[in-house]
Amino acid sequence: MLIGIVGLPNKGKSTLFNALTHGHAAVANYPFTTIDPNKGVAFLRVTCPCAGLGKKCTPRTGSCNNGERDVPVNVVDVAGLVEGAHAGHGRGNQFLADLSQADALICVADASGGTDGGGNPAKGHDPAEDVRILESEIDYWFLDIIKRNLLKAKGRGFSELAANLSGIRVSEEVLRRVSARLGMTEEIATWKEEKQMLALAQALRKETKPIAIAANKMDLPGASDGLARLKEAFPDYVVIPTAADAELALQKAKELGMADYDGKSLTIREGIPPKLADALRSIDEHVLKKTGTGVREILNRVAFDLLRCVVAYPVEDEKHFSDHFGKVLPDAILLPPNSTAHQLAAAIHTDLATHFLYALNAKTGMRISKDHVIADGDIIKIVSTK
Repeated sequence: MLIGIVGLPNKGKSTLFNALTHGHAAVANYPFTTIDPNKGVAFLRVTCPCAGLGKKCTPRTGSCNNGERDVPVNVVDVAGLVEGAHAGHGRGNQFLADLSQADALICVADASGGTDGGGNPAKGHDPAEDVRILESEIDYWFLDIIKRNLLKAKGRGFSELAANLSGIRVSEEVLRRVSARLGMTEEIATWKEEKQMLALAQALRKETKPIAIAANKMDLPGASDGLARLKEAFPDYVVIPTAADAELALQKAKELGMADYDGKSLTIREGIPPKLADALRSIDEHVLKKTGTGVREILNRVAFDLLRCVVAYPVEDEKHFSDHFGKVLPDAILLPPNSTAHQLAAAIHTDLATHFLYALNAKTGMRISKDHVIADGDIIKIVSTK
């Protein structure tokens, strides 16, 4: 599972990426700070089944506090797109290609209106325009890919075209469903009308790269108006107010022992410099107590609302819910909806999938087949011949 952090230059993409991953992507107040994509691991937060088992889990990655478990997910931060990126402007084709394997996108918009479409300082810029430009660039990128592969596949048909589009996460089933919805037959030689082809590109983009909007810089003046504009312009989208800079500051304060911060509430410790204490109090008052930083929320909304993912907990000892070292629920694996026990095995290790015999639901003790669909929160033991 891969979530892309996208947007026009200087909207706060790298800051959001760093806040999500606790990483160190280059952050600066000028366009194209990010030239090569930054890749990292962020953590979703879910209710852990450990409490219901009467046990304390020992996560291999992340942590579990008060029954809230970290679940790893891959994220990528790509350099800002500019208008005309699909035609190669601003290294656009490379930037778009870096997003090809993303399952969903978080579009970062400057809700304060303080930067224009090129990432330059501005006043009153409409953040909804940022999202429209980004969507248009991806749509035309998809269109170009479809056209090029249509020429290659014309002599071999629909299935060949679908295979050629797999690089942008378009499966044959998705292509068939979307093209049928648009009234397009599987005779791809008839696909010629530009308007119809663009509609196909847009529909495939929405299907394979669903977008959530991070209305960023909510700690700056004018951001509330920008948030309202985004919600009005995109009523069917997930739009979350975010303050990535504030989130990073709170994380840093926690690391330095200046405050206790759990992602929701802040307790400032005594004895820290007055200016720092005032700055933290300001974040608490104007961000946390109003909207929160939104950083964790938008990641969760993408994974569970847009992608409808489930979390499974593989174990080796189904009676003690542990691995062979005795670690309870050591792993939490994010899976696409309708994933099977066999697909869970493949996500753990290819050998487990190759030599799969059956699986066990550790909660019920029931034996399940390779085609059994995994439910959210399932604790599963995979039994193999090797």
